[in-house]
Parts: sequence; C-alpha cells; structure tokens
Amino acid sequence: MALLELENICKSFKTGDTTTIVHNNLSFTVDKGELVAIMGKSGSGKTTLLNILAGIDYPDSGKYVFDGSEVVIKKTNDGIKFRRNQIGVILQHFALINDYTVYENIELGLWEADLSKHERRKKVDEVLERLGISDLRNQYPDKLSGGEKQRVAIGRAIVCEPKLVLADEPTGSLDNETEKEVIEIIKELNKSLEMTFIIVTHDEEVASCCNRTITLQKL
Repeated sequence: MALLELENICKSFKTGDTTTIVHNNLSFTVDKGELVAIMGKSGSGKTTLLNILAGIDYPDSGKYVFDGSEVVIKKTNDGIKFRRNQIGVILQHFALINDYTVYENIELGLWEADLSKHERRKKVDEVLERLGISDLRNQYPDKLSGGEKQRVAIGRAIVCEPKLVLADEPTGSLDNETEKEVIEIIKELNKSLEMTFIIVTHDEEVASCCNRTITLQKL
C-alpha cells in the first residue's frame, strides 16, 4: 500500500529574470515500510524534493498524496500541522542543541505530542535502549562522537513513531566504519518498526542497502 504518491510535480525558482526549473513532471510512489534511496548529481533537486515531502516547501503544480490525503501547503502553519507526529527528519550535521542532554535532545521529537511526563520518559527511554545509548542519556553533544550524535539525531526523528523518516545525507559526516553502523541501525528500524525511510545520499554503498533507488536528473 502506498504511503506517498507524487504525480507530475513541477518546481522552479526565480532569481531576477532567470527561472531555474528543478523538477518537471516528477512522479513516483513509495509504499509503506519501504527503504528508498534518492540519488542525483548536485543541482538535481534532492533537497528540494525532501522539503516538498516534509511540507517545508510546496510544488508549483502537481499532486502530493500522503497516506491517502492530498497535501496542500499554503502557509507555514499548514506544513507544521502536516509534519506533526507524521514525519521525522534526520540531518547530515545532526542539528543537536548543545545545551541539552542526549535525553533532552531526543525528547524534542515529542514537543507537540499530547503525552504525560511519564509517557514521554517511557518513549525516550525505549529509544535510548533501542539505539544503544542509554548510558549517554545525561551527556551533552560536545562529549559525543559523530556516530553517537547521529544516533541521537535518529532517536529524535523516530521517538514520535512517525509514518515517514526523511534522512538528508545521514552518513555524510561519518567515517566508513561509523557509516556502516548507522545504516545498519536504519535498516533495523525500517524492518522491526515497519517505518518508511527515504534517504538522500551520494554514496552508492548506502543506496545499495536500500530496497530501491530513485535517481533524479539535473534539468
């Protein structure tokens, strides 16, 4: 069953008198529980596509259907409502808050959830254990390795149990050994939680670990 469907998505940006077409009639479907890689050369619109999927940006034309409902974004608040507890995001450079502990950074993923303090603690504790970082719960980001920081970022993205996780170059800042560890974590989460992942990557090895690859062409 499809989780999301893009139909004839068009997106362009205008700078002065110049119009740059990023996507022209882009169409594809991602099923629930899939692990999909998005690849393409620089300028092919990978980040723009992720922003559209997350409701951060919107297409000029075309249709975006998520879990059976068309996504219509007209203002910033529409995107916030759409993402709420449905979409988690993992960034290349972690985007952790240095003044927050590991526990607090992960708990940020529940900021809009209607949960009691006990329920929040239970969810965060479960994620800490699943990711093997329970012993780091009171540490601050500046004391963590790159791999540990990415585990925290993954924890923040999945703690609200979203239907879709979008990962933008999640291994781009990691060494080869740590990259493999992070990809194995993503594969395990995808399988055990049946959580859908879309990963933007330049790395063929990362893409080869996914169910399939969608390659974008620079227009």
